[in-house]
Amino acid sequence: MTAQQNPNVVTVKIGTGLSVLYIVLGALFLLLAIVQLLTGDVNIPIVLGPLFLAMGLLSLSRPYCTYDTASGALGLYSPLGFQVRSYGAPKGERIYFDPAQGKIMRALPGGQQKKVSVFGVNKSELARLVSVLPQHQA
Repeated sequence: MTAQQNPNVVTVKIGTGLSVLYIVLGALFLLLAIVQLLTGDVNIPIVLGPLFLAMGLLSLSRPYCTYDTASGALGLYSPLGFQVRSYGAPKGERIYFDPAQGKIMRALPGGQQKKVSVFGVNKSELARLVSVLPQHQA
């Protein structure tokens, strides 16, 4: 369910800089693959070029993570669009923002705390996500 279908869902996309990096790497790998094909050699760039190019183009429009404020579920997605990880209430965890560390954390059922990686995301969308997360005071 996307944010257009459910107003309780907050989405965060990958930052434009990281998307452009994927696109540039994909183009360079494709160029290297063409050079290798012309020299009669076939190698890894023939696979990596289209993969990075697809990841870059898809990450411009697809979310990196979604947080459902109603259920407390946080889902992380790959640049290709499929869900990689899910955290939160459905797994018995609690997602919160720890202002002392400046990180999004998850409290596991056993009392442990782990950081949720949000590397390379759009900063303004991340700020909107942090604003709807419960705040944890140490």
